[in-house]
Amino acid sequence: MGAFNQQNQQVHGKQINIEGGVQGGLHIGGDDDGQNDLIAALGQLLEQIRQAKNNGTLAEDVASDVQHEVSQAASAARRPDAQAAAVTGRLTRARDLISGIASAAALTTALSAAITTAQTLL
Repeated sequence: MGAFNQQNQQVHGKQINIEGGVQGGLHIGGDDDGQNDLIAALGQLLEQIRQAKNNGTLAEDVASDVQHEVSQAASAARRPDAQAAAVTGRLTRARDLISGIASAAALTTALSAAITTAQTLL
């Protein structure tokens, strides 16, 4: 397991970094509007799922199911009265769909980070 070099780093607010093979990683944090950060991160996850489908990491039917769950989580996060349970429930279902797929381990990790973040921010 690696470590992030955080020497001289100044973080104000929440920050999550994911190390691994996820394209572009998952970064949430920095400013005071964590809900918008979460929504943006879910958009990044949708792109990573699309890429995983295109490169064969995820079968098309599995990728479609995962995309649906993450899209619904993003919709729930956009609501003014966003509820953590609504967002995390969808993200948990998405993670469960790919949890046994070794080649999708980075996506599973990113989904886990998004779940933790949603629980913290909402």
